[in-house]
Amino acid sequence: MKEEITSLELIYLVKELQELIEGRIDKVYQRDREFLLTMHVRAKGKKFLKICPNAIYLTEHKEEFPETPPGFCKFLRKRLGSTTIKKIVQKNFERIVEITFEGKEEFFIMIIELFSNGNLVLCDKDYKVISALESHKWRDRTVRGGIEYEFPPQQKDTLSIDEKEFSKAVKTSDKDSVVKTLAVDFGLGGLYAEELCLLSKINKEKEELKETEIKTLYKYLKGLFSKKIKANSVGEEILPFELKTFGKEEKKYFQSFSEAIDSKFSKKIMESQKKESEDKKSEEVERVQLVIDQQEQTIDGLKLSAKENQRKGEFIYENYEQIKKLLDDLNTARKKYSWEEIKDKLKGHKIIKQISEKEGKITIEI
Repeated sequence: MKEEITSLELIYLVKELQELIEGRIDKVYQRDREFLLTMHVRAKGKKFLKICPNAIYLTEHKEEFPETPPGFCKFLRKRLGSTTIKKIVQKNFERIVEITFEGKEEFFIMIIELFSNGNLVLCDKDYKVISALESHKWRDRTVRGGIEYEFPPQQKDTLSIDEKEFSKAVKTSDKDSVVKTLAVDFGLGGLYAEELCLLSKINKEKEELKETEIKTLYKYLKGLFSKKIKANSVGEEILPFELKTFGKEEKKYFQSFSEAIDSKFSKKIMESQKKESEDKKSEEVERVQLVIDQQEQTIDGLKLSAKENQRKGEFIYENYEQIKKLLDDLNTARKKYSWEEIKDKLKGHKIIKQISEKEGKITIEI
């Protein structure tokens, strides 16, 4: 897989997910179209199951999720909280996983569609839809609450096909090469279709095959379903087992297929969230620094104002007697004369330059 899981790879993921059987659900988290189910599995401890539109896997990382969960997430928490996982299966050779949950009095079946934009549907034990992440109506099926869940039109069940059916399908294919027949008609995808041709020593561009070649293809096809998991990555590819296609190319190995996927998908998420967190911290630092700068400017202004007021106070103190005499003389004159008469008499005064009776202010020059 590069960006999305294939039907073949899903076989190996579902094998690994069997360790979650009897796991008791603690919480459900949602961000956009991604979900995280946290649970406790007896004798194994805490486990995290990540569900994306294009993959499902165990993860070691519990990234950040919105504090206020979306409505569908709240619904899942209410229904699945404290339930126990009883079964995890792949639907035929489709990119669909079914998880069965058992509660005190109810059974729930979660159907996880890992194709297109992905979808998550919760049904009762009879496959009647209780709620879905996204309701849809297509030409050949409808997914919405209140009706029985309809699976997508079934393609060839490559996983259980017998040799006779396989031979007929290969011979009647309208594809112009065997690799396209395997990739499209049998749902293997390009990478594993080429691997099958390489293992069978058949030219992938060949259109018509001999019966012996078809038998060989079928033999190696069945072998693809029973490989021992040896998860590895080669460049951008993440694989459940080693492929002859990559020969001696440098590989990185993992303890499980989930771990291999987790190393790519969760790493990107964690790095993205780390950057978002750093950006938020940077914005907060800038905001706090702006407040500090404004406060420092206010302090500088207050210091300057205090200095000016101190100088004014000192000036008044130094000229206290003279100023006091002026005020006493004005108060005395005010008892005999109007303000207009006082201002007229003070024209050309050496010290008193202006009187504003409305403001109660006298301007002097010493």
